[in-house]
Amino acid sequence: MTGWFVTEQEPLPVAMGDCLCPGKPHPDGDTVWLRAELDYAGGLQVIAAMTQESDEPMVARLSKAYLLAGIVRWTFLDEAGAAVPATPANISRLAWNGPAMVIANAAADLYGEAVLAPLGVTASASSPSGPSDASTSPSPSSGD
Repeated sequence: MTGWFVTEQEPLPVAMGDCLCPGKPHPDGDTVWLRAELDYAGGLQVIAAMTQESDEPMVARLSKAYLLAGIVRWTFLDEAGAAVPATPANISRLAWNGPAMVIANAAADLYGEAVLAPLGVTASASSPSGPSDASTSPSPSSGD
């Protein structure tokens, strides 16, 4: 961010691997483009996914929010060779163990720090790994 508003930056490409479109028209593979930075609504969508009470795992809620807030366009084509628009309905149809996971991981890397910063959290661990210091609880006296 360089000012008060999200700047009109070129979306960032995420390489999806081999083209899976009919006729394989993308020799360099399919591509999904993510916003370079989230706007206010997108940031709130991700924070809401982190903080809502739900039986759905947080990683699933965050991934969905990252995909819906971040995807701008893609190269995916339908069986007739027509462009498939990157709409919320089509984004929700992405296969998890393929494109959705790749895109969600790229979006988490791209947006994670910016989303967590206002919450006073870093994208690394919220506490350091490894053993903690010795307990500061009082020891029972030997006379008890």
